[in-house]
Amino acid sequence: MVDFKKRLAGKKPPKPIDPVELYDTLDRAHDKGPLRPAQESVLNDWFRNHQSTRDVIVKLHTGQGKTLIGLLMLQSRLNAGKGPVVYLCADHFLINQTCEQAKQFGITTCTADDELPHEFLNATRILVTSVQKLFNGLTKFGLHSHSIEIDTVLMDDAHICADRIREACRIRIPREESAYSTLAALFASDLEQQGLGTSADISNGKRDALLPVPYWAWIEHEGDVARILASNADKKSIKFAWPLLKDMLRHCQSAVSGVAIEIEPNIAPLWAFGSYSNATHRVRMRSKVCVRQI
Repeated sequence: MVDFKKRLAGKKPPKPIDPVELYDTLDRAHDKGPLRPAQESVLNDWFRNHQSTRDVIVKLHTGQGKTLIGLLMLQSRLNAGKGPVVYLCADHFLINQTCEQAKQFGITTCTADDELPHEFLNATRILVTSVQKLFNGLTKFGLHSHSIEIDTVLMDDAHICADRIREACRIRIPREESAYSTLAALFASDLEQQGLGTSADISNGKRDALLPVPYWAWIEHEGDVARILASNADKKSIKFAWPLLKDMLRHCQSAVSGVAIEIEPNIAPLWAFGSYSNATHRVRMRSKVCVRQI
């Protein structure tokens, strides 16, 4: 006689991939009731119509629980055997808030300190981290062909994250650093031609004095700028953006003020971040109920 108990021993039921069904299986806190109608509507729409769409925008009015929606989407991907997945927040306060919500709903997450955790790399947990952790020139996720492969990147408060990404791709050299005076001297005559008085105010360290470097002067001195920045690439003001900008200075713009020199690309080099640019699924969440394909 066949002992079916032995044959069935140790076999686990398949993990649900429908996010609404998944929610009902979570070991959540006693005060966490059923999904709200808006949440259920968005999750059903995403699962039935958009989970194979590469880029998706999710909009919900504030207070309608978009954090939980995002976590359920990512857990659905993990349950389907797709990963790793990452939930990006605009700041560390939101990281803690997201992890706390996940804990209350019975969703396991992990965070990143210096190194990326094994639970994330092995696609067993959702990584909740800051957008700056992924988008910087020294990112642990790697750049270009050395980037870690990720299945799904979810950006919460995507409009704020976009600002953080632009900041991460910008070099801001304060007046106190030697590279400031070297660059200011390099473009001194070009700045004077735009406004002698403002140029003088910049020389005197006036905070509100600001002049852009003309694009023709910037292109003419591109090599000089590269040498100045490269020789100061160990400075905190330069090192995080330098790997991103060093080969695209021609496509950057610069402005000089009395307190700092800023250099930023005309378009943020998102293609450098392979973990994002090559991700199978990318979700951008904004407070504002709909799922829309880009």
